[in-house]
Amino acid sequence: MKPFVLALMFAAFLVAAGAQTPAAPVTPQPAAVVGTFDRSSVVLAYYRSPFWAAILADRRFELNAVKAANDTARAKELEKYGGESQGRAMQQLAGKAPIDNILAVLQPEFKELSGKMKLASIVDSSTVDFKAPTVDVTPQLMDWLKASAETRKMAAGLHQQTQ
Repeated sequence: MKPFVLALMFAAFLVAAGAQTPAAPVTPQPAAVVGTFDRSSVVLAYYRSPFWAAILADRRFELNAVKAANDTARAKELEKYGGESQGRAMQQLAGKAPIDNILAVLQPEFKELSGKMKLASIVDSSTVDFKAPTVDVTPQLMDWLKASAETRKMAAGLHQQTQ
């Protein structure tokens, strides 16, 4: 028999016998890195940020306008919003309320940090699975929220109280 025919028969035999070609060596992929943040620091920084100040300024402006127009119903709604916001902020700071409103504001920074630092996700450090490698992104979030030195000092104090 010719060598070509023998090779063909051998290949057919291997296929029929279920033989497989050896697998290429697997290069281990680095574990996905998760960005974490300190919840209380971020909550504090958010409520002391220019973002929150702008929201409050808009509400105060609207409140003054509706009072001038004698729209007492809307004025009551806006005053209620102020009280509820303060209560929610305190509950969030205590870890007893979700921080969805803050996370929504932080989404652009999460996206930027995830790309720049090659992070799989960014999560509250109290919810992270520590089996995955982590990196603390709290300082970057504080920068993005334009946290003052005083806010950072307060956040550090909160952090020390919880340890």
